[in-house]
Amino acid sequence: MEKLQGENRSFWKMTEHGVSYPKLAQDIEVDTAVIGGGISGILTAYFLAKRGKSVALLEARELVGGTTGGTTAKLSSQHELIYDKMIELGGVELAKQYYEANQTGLRLIEELITEHAIHCGFEEMDSYVFSQHGTNTQNLEKEAAAYEMIGIEGGMTDSVPLDFNVASALVMKDQAQIHPVKFLHGVLREIDQMGGRIYQHTKYMGTERNGEQLTLQTDTQFTVSCRQVVLATLFPAEDPHSFYSNTMKPVTSHLTAFASPQTFVKGVYISDDAPKRTFRGAQDGDRHVLIVGGETHPTGDAKSTIERYEAIRQFAKEEFGLTDMIGYWSEHELTTPDMRPYIGPIEEGDDQMYVMTGYNKWGMTAAAAGAQLIADLITGKPNRFEELFNPQRSLPEKNKEDSGQSNDAFKSLLQRAERLEKGQADQFKQNGKPIGIYKDLNSNVHYLDLHCTHLGCGVRWNDGDQTWDCPCHGSIFDGTGEVLAGPAKQPLKKVNPY
Repeated sequence: MEKLQGENRSFWKMTEHGVSYPKLAQDIEVDTAVIGGGISGILTAYFLAKRGKSVALLEARELVGGTTGGTTAKLSSQHELIYDKMIELGGVELAKQYYEANQTGLRLIEELITEHAIHCGFEEMDSYVFSQHGTNTQNLEKEAAAYEMIGIEGGMTDSVPLDFNVASALVMKDQAQIHPVKFLHGVLREIDQMGGRIYQHTKYMGTERNGEQLTLQTDTQFTVSCRQVVLATLFPAEDPHSFYSNTMKPVTSHLTAFASPQTFVKGVYISDDAPKRTFRGAQDGDRHVLIVGGETHPTGDAKSTIERYEAIRQFAKEEFGLTDMIGYWSEHELTTPDMRPYIGPIEEGDDQMYVMTGYNKWGMTAAAAGAQLIADLITGKPNRFEELFNPQRSLPEKNKEDSGQSNDAFKSLLQRAERLEKGQADQFKQNGKPIGIYKDLNSNVHYLDLHCTHLGCGVRWNDGDQTWDCPCHGSIFDGTGEVLAGPAKQPLKKVNPY
């Protein structure tokens, strides 16, 4: 397969410079430490600082560099077709509350943008789920009936305000979109001005409890002392009784950015057809861009990521005539059994450690509402969404999926390594154990134990992003085994293949 066109980097990171914050260089003491520099962590730190709490925000790598930096950045409560299912699971009132929570999050983001004059491409527009073939029109109609029961403004239509043919569509009125990196860089500036302490390249390693005081260990020689800690990482950095490991599944989606001769400012879109496609417009100065994504699958399913990017590129060419792909990237997320995130105490009765996770691919608005919820819980203020997002709520049953590792065979290990091009990987078994081979850009060969350092699942090679992905809990490692996304804290182990 030929090398993909464009840069393997999200459009949002390509079009906004990184921010400079230090690595933790001394022991500090604050009221609350927030772990994770995505939208959940940054907004939680902001709301706490706004209420006069001393806050430290710690990010293991680069701020806004994980899932938030790779999102489509739709500020929408239209999370595909979710409300009919929610009514079946929990009734109309629960579905209505979920809608209201996401609408609250949307308005919180809008208020922050207005209050602090953050230039981040915020645009109000309608949101659409569509079917091009009409085979899924009945699904859209069922969801439209759920809209009516809940009181959502929108409904069925047979057209969209683009030169794009659909058989049927479901519209939700008055949603929005933003540039997520520019938005959060603006929020970080406000946290800084309020006295919040912000650190990047500082990895959380664990917590020691001493009564009401917590001591957070990091990968530096320094610690953070606090009364509460909020784990706002993709997967919680702590997992009591393996609850989060047992109830969430990691998924990966793939996105692309195409230069376009025309602007796309008339809505945000996702299909209900198979394969699913999602798209929205964006701007890079005077350059018009279309973000196109899809191909969601269980993380680490061992199928070619390059082929998935190629399928998305073919869709953009056939439907919009776009061929200039300027970027491509993957987004990693976690799903929960009832389609609601876990936001609240990490376990029942714990008023010192909180989690924010499991956004089911729709985390922008829920994260904003969740950040306010966490701030309310810590400061003793009531919040009507506490039970909606409570991690200790009752959950429906779900089936466990096999995460086994396939075995490829070559006669000679040396021949196998020799055949690799720079940036390529392969895997084999040695004495029944999965071993990975990766040839870096300097032609150095790395041999890795392919057991994830979180809980030991077998990781699998992602050829499009050149990463080792864990199918069990979503840890991502670069080709040499270094951690790119948790819950794993340690790199893949090196092995001697001889």
